[in-house]
Amino acid sequence: MSDTSHEIEKKILVSAKEMEELFKEFSKLAIGGEIKTKHRPRAYYDTKKRKLNRRRMALRVQHKGGTYEQTLKYEVPGGKKGAMSRVEVKDILGEKQETPDISLIDDKEAKKLLEGLEGKKLRHVFTADVRRRYFSIPVMQGGEEIGVVELAFDKGAVTHADRKDLSAKVSEIEVELKSGDPAAVDIICAKILKQAPEAKLSAVSKAEAGFRLDAEAYPEKKPAEDALPRHRKGPNPKK
Repeated sequence: MSDTSHEIEKKILVSAKEMEELFKEFSKLAIGGEIKTKHRPRAYYDTKKRKLNRRRMALRVQHKGGTYEQTLKYEVPGGKKGAMSRVEVKDILGEKQETPDISLIDDKEAKKLLEGLEGKKLRHVFTADVRRRYFSIPVMQGGEEIGVVELAFDKGAVTHADRKDLSAKVSEIEVELKSGDPAAVDIICAKILKQAPEAKLSAVSKAEAGFRLDAEAYPEKKPAEDALPRHRKGPNPKK
């Protein structure tokens, strides 16, 4: 059975220097002093004509806890400006199955969005190879706690599966609501932007950055706008 959840988050692009300064400052507020790290390269898939991306969906596979897990994300309309409001649908693939299987998905809304794509061949489009440090902090307003957010400090690259010379750097902070008032996300983002003058909000997900690389790799398809700074000799992440 699919595991479905709803996420509300904002993304802030930062320089490597700003990231370390912000991490040092905000990690002091980590609940229970708990700071976690993870490194799970994620391979993203789509049809030849990028039909998932055209439907504002992203499908990825990662190795997690000794098995492979697929995650389908789709956008929820009506979110606040600059915020990503998405549903995550997760399914376990197994110890040896490295490729996605959309037939496993039983989330009703996701199945509607996937209609007509059953049995379509999926290709590995790109891999997001990112190292993450993350922790949760309480958010205060008027002397009261209004919510809890998770701060995730991501650094790495998104690299095209066929054209390893095409990659997009990742240096960003994700601020995700874990509980309470969604305004908690805005409060923390405002503090980050105040402390890091060169930082900026971005509504471009890692998936969208990857699909823009795919548009460049195959120019016969309509190219997309630049998303993140690109470098020609990026890492060659494993699936």
